[in-house]
Amino acid sequence: MLTDDAIRERKTEKILATSDLPTRDLRETVTEILTLAGQAPFHRACEDQHRVGTLTGIEPWRFHVLDAAACRRLHPQLPKENAGKIPAMLAAADALILATWLPNAGAATPMGDEAGFALTQANVEHIAATSAAIQNLLLAATARGISNYWSSGGVLRLPSTFQLLGIPTNQILLGAIFLFPREFGDAELATSKLRDRRTPVECWTRWV
Repeated sequence: MLTDDAIRERKTEKILATSDLPTRDLRETVTEILTLAGQAPFHRACEDQHRVGTLTGIEPWRFHVLDAAACRRLHPQLPKENAGKIPAMLAAADALILATWLPNAGAATPMGDEAGFALTQANVEHIAATSAAIQNLLLAATARGISNYWSSGGVLRLPSTFQLLGIPTNQILLGAIFLFPREFGDAELATSKLRDRRTPVECWTRWV
């Protein structure tokens, strides 16, 4: 698929299942998609504190990946209260990619149940770079005919979920990216409420 076509074709598609769908092994395809996500531009390397274990990359993002079987195991372990549609999506997903960005040391401030961060130029650039990587991921999935959805995460953002999945609590979730099958039986398909409200380019662009 041409890049222009992938951009136009990409859309929110959420599959909501009341019972677990069959699992598929997409590890090879997901690895291809993640490799392309990693081609996103970034201006600053992450700090040394984030280069731990096998995750030693200088990129200001980390992707924590669950295959379909892991998604099915996870959803019964999440809090029932305020879980929203997350369990129904985990029951359907072929994969879930939790994309986190890496704030600079000394910039964290308390913010409810989640680590906050100072709005420094460096941190803004880390967020922007991770967003670009997520967009690469979504377009690569679309080009391969894989339905996808960028979620803010809901209960997946909780410290208890991070602990369950072994995600360091000094990382901040920017997106929970669900990859869904094209064949999903009688499960529900939900789409974006804003896609059809997009305005023409002249509504948000000006030549100076």
